Parts: sequence; structure tokens; C-alpha cells
Amino acid sequence: MFIEVTQRRNPALIDAAVKLHQRGAIPSNCYVVDVDTVAANAGLVAKAGAEAGLTLFQMTKQWGRNPVVALAVARAGIPKAVVVDFDEARVLHRAGVDIGHLGHLVQVPRKEAGHAIEMSPDQVTVQNYAQAANLSRAAVAAGVVQSILLRVEGPEDVFYPAQRGGIPEAALEETAQAVAALPGVRVIGVTSFPCVLWNPETAALEPTPNLGTLLRSAERLRGLGIDVTVVNAPSATCIATLPTLAAAGATQAEPGSCLLGQTPLHAVSDQPELPAMVYVTEVTHVEGPLANTLGGGFYARSRAETALVYGDGDGPVATRVQPNPPDAIDYHGTVETEAPVAVGNTAVYSFRSQVFVSRASVAVVQNVQGSPEVVGLFNRDGFAIDDTLRPLGH
Repeated sequence: MFIEVTQRRNPALIDAAVKLHQRGAIPSNCYVVDVDTVAANAGLVAKAGAEAGLTLFQMTKQWGRNPVVALAVARAGIPKAVVVDFDEARVLHRAGVDIGHLGHLVQVPRKEAGHAIEMSPDQVTVQNYAQAANLSRAAVAAGVVQSILLRVEGPEDVFYPAQRGGIPEAALEETAQAVAALPGVRVIGVTSFPCVLWNPETAALEPTPNLGTLLRSAERLRGLGIDVTVVNAPSATCIATLPTLAAAGATQAEPGSCLLGQTPLHAVSDQPELPAMVYVTEVTHVEGPLANTLGGGFYARSRAETALVYGDGDGPVATRVQPNPPDAIDYHGTVETEAPVAVGNTAVYSFRSQVFVSRASVAVVQNVQGSPEVVGLFNRDGFAIDDTLRPLGH
């Protein structure tokens, strides 16, 4: 999906990834992150967010919750993170990344509420009264008042599979009043996901009905006397969508894929954010026009279309990707090519990633435009590993 734009806009990243792989500095089945470009992207997004009057939280799951990359983004101007689940909160908090938003998309486990409070997040999302009550007990025990967001769900809202949840809009007032009466918590706003999605018919990122639900819900809560200051509107956040979100009434956005230059918009048009990550693996067997590459990092929604295959010292062979079926385990990737490729050749892909659900490792590389250097190897959960892929210190 992004290999052509990466060739054109950040070819040094591909060159670095191929050379590092061929000399054994990084393994196959490895995402390679250009940390300098990520930081540059973050600086641009932070500036655009400030100009739009939006608070931004970085989303790190796309690059495997990597703390080196997250800290680089923090230094570039997006200091706090939104975490997709509590495991991500643990990794980032341990690394010294401040937590801005916890509990969205995945709720805080019941027994972890006290630990969540200890992390001092700016806000925690709850999807029902029971979650709010559990958080209330933990906050009271800690002697603090925790700000919370209510995730709301309208009748026309859209959700990805396995991501539904929230307070039905019809029950909002009743639930909000009950939550607001709890000690130790304070309702400050509303959230949903996804609030922006790619429309292939118009080739644009557009608001979903969820954004309208958020705005209606915020007004209804204000009508109850609740001081709503936050309208958190994540999904497909990038420089191009920030003005639309701000104009609609959102107060927060959560850039993730755009920091890698990998929203669908970036695949079809040149945006300020540059491509900053590729996936590197190798050819393991060839069957006629089909070459199979070592898997582990492929993602069912990646929409990869082309890949590049490199022999030692040779230029790239462009290949067409045969997507794996959604129900397949990605032991391999498959590409079609009329040109000859050989077992052991380096294969480079670039597609929409969710590294945290893969079996891949992550190589963080700096100085890609000069003399590339591997800062470190990490697993998909952001823990440093050695060249045998074992966690350091174990």
C-alpha cells in the first residue's frame, strides 16, 4: 500500500532496511522504524494540533508500543500517550512516557484499577456504570479524584468488529447522573471510535456518525450541569483532518498511523507526514511465478499490493502481493513475479500496520539519511531483545 510512496519520498529507509538485513544486523520478519522521520512527523503534527486548538495524545500500537519511538515523539511535541489496552499502559509507563488517555479502546481490568490510578492518567474512559464504580473505589482508596470520559454509542454509529461498546445514547442522562454521583471520579467529557474513516468512493477521510453522537452527547451532559471540557475524537488523525475535527467541536485527537506516514490518505496523495516504517523479511521458497516470504508481521487489513525483492547487490524486483485470507495464519506472505527471485532474497513491504498484534520484531533505526544505525531491537510489546530475539536481562 505504501511501498511506492516510500520509494519516492523516503527511499533511504528502504535502502537502509535492505542493507541492514543483508548484512545480518536485523532479522527477517522485522519492522524497521526510521525514528528521525517519525520525530519530524510528530513535530509537524504537534504544530498543526496547536494551531487547531486540539490536545493530542500519541498512539503507539502501530509501531509495537516501542518506548524509544514514543519518547522521540514526546520530545517532538506530543508528550502523552493514549493506550489501546492496559498492557500498553504498563510498557509506556515503565519507560517514562506519560499516560494521557487510558481505557479506550479496551477497558481497565477490574483488578488493575488501583494500578491505573497510580499512573496518573489525564483521563480514563468508561463504557458503563460498573466500570466507573470500580474506578471510583480505586480512586477513593488512593485519595484522588480521577477524570473520566464516557464512551457513548449512537444508533447509527459505526464500529469495527470486536470494538463495539459504550453507553447507549438513549440511556446517557440516566447513566451519566449515576456516574457523576460516584465519589473519586469526575466526568469531563465523551469519546467514541472511529470518528473519522477513509471513504474509498470520495478518496477522502471523512467524519463518521460517531462524531455527531459525541457532539450531541456533550450538549446533553452540559444540560445536566456536567462541565464537559473534552470531546475526544480519535481515528485517522493526521494534519489533514485536524482542522475538520476542530471545526466540528472536538477538543482532542490521537495521531498514530500518521506519525508513520501511513493513513489511507497518505497512500494516494503527498501529505506533510513522510513514510517512516517498512516491513522486512526474506524469500523462503519459490513455486513458479509465486515466491513465498517468511511471515509473522502480515496484517489482515494491511491492503498491501506490491513488495520489492532484492538479491545481493541487485536492484529491486517489483512483485504483486497475493493477500492471505483473513482466516489464515500468516506463516508466509506470497508475491507474484515474472522476474527470477531466489531463496534468501530480501523482501520489503510497506503497509498499514498494527505491530502489537503481530509476531514480528521491531528495529529502531536512526540516521537513515546518512549512516544508518540500529538503535535497538524490540519485540512487538516494546521490550528490548538481543540478537537471538530473547528479552534483554532474561
